[in-house]
Amino acid sequence: MQKIITFLGRYPKLTAYQFGDKIYSGQVFAEAMRQFLEFDEMLVFVTDEAKAEAWPVLERLGDQRIRPVSIPIGENDEQIWSIFTAIIEQVQTGETVIFDITHGLRSLPFLVFLFAAYLKTAKQVKIEAIYYGALELGDPKAGRPAPVIDLSHFSVMLDWVTATDQFLQTGNARRLAELLNPQGDRAGAMAQAAQTLSTVSRAAFLCQPFELMKTAGELESRLARAQVELALNAPPFQILREQIVGEFGRFNADYRSNLQGALRQEFQLVEWYFENGQLMQALTLAREWLVDAVTFRLGEPLNFAKDPRRAKEQAISGLERVGRWFEDEQREGKVEDLNEDGQKVWQWPEAQLLKETWSAIQYPRNTLDHAGHQREPLSPKNIQRRSEKEILPDLCKLAQAWDLA
Repeated sequence: MQKIITFLGRYPKLTAYQFGDKIYSGQVFAEAMRQFLEFDEMLVFVTDEAKAEAWPVLERLGDQRIRPVSIPIGENDEQIWSIFTAIIEQVQTGETVIFDITHGLRSLPFLVFLFAAYLKTAKQVKIEAIYYGALELGDPKAGRPAPVIDLSHFSVMLDWVTATDQFLQTGNARRLAELLNPQGDRAGAMAQAAQTLSTVSRAAFLCQPFELMKTAGELESRLARAQVELALNAPPFQILREQIVGEFGRFNADYRSNLQGALRQEFQLVEWYFENGQLMQALTLAREWLVDAVTFRLGEPLNFAKDPRRAKEQAISGLERVGRWFEDEQREGKVEDLNEDGQKVWQWPEAQLLKETWSAIQYPRNTLDHAGHQREPLSPKNIQRRSEKEILPDLCKLAQAWDLA
């Protein structure tokens, strides 16, 4: 169903409006809209004063599709919320809506943009247009009609802001990519930019740091090319683009050519996950970063083959055995039990901190990775507390000690 939502002022005035290349007249803009718009229902929101003085203009038309909806004047918060509720209740999920902000209080344009944003998100409503019959731009004496302006393009600014914020806070770029490439094109600057965002988003969301590092370097150039095409339709994208590049472009690195630089970027990503409450990714990557960092400190390149990487993991986990009594073996763990890498790590001044950090990560990480399917899983509250109060601070100390912060 296609609905028009319009508002009436108190004083009717015969006005000529230009829509496209034709002229339509009406004592209120709704009367003119009726002549050039297709609709199933026109909801006319009126105060008591407007209903008494302006509503009769529409009532005389005898059009059963047009009906009044009473609202207060909107002079305080309570009345404004009442207007909001009245509008929301009249619109159903999935409908198409045209707003008209020509008449009524001057606060209405601001409110309508918020109503439109809410309806799009909460009820999947399509906003076809936001019309304004610009009376002040017409001149009856000179025979110049008031132009009808569609402001709906500017409501899209809210979409850009919310989609960008979602990407910056969560790494989810789906909505932003859709705005960049609404037609789903496979070629062109917009398609490339959308694809790059999607790749970065997927890598961040699925905790794939090396894929993210590789693609992050393409963000700035591809978004800049998209900016040229967006310049006329979405000027604020330049500022949003700078935010996106600043947030995710910093993860650009190559562990093969500069391992230390890549580990610094990887640690920044760990911090980003923690800061944005993505604890599963944060703890998963924190554990892998510790293995990477120990490998670097041992002067070796990263080797993701099973046996070499397991050797580094055992070098770290073995620290916990030193000095512990093992009942089943009837003996105490010794430094000599460590593998070759572990015996080197044991000599580091950060060995105790590394041991404590590794141990602190295991329990909450396992709870998350196994989705709580354990005899005594940590509560979400305790996972968050441990992450913020213990794990992240200790990780930061190690990163600083190893010049990887």
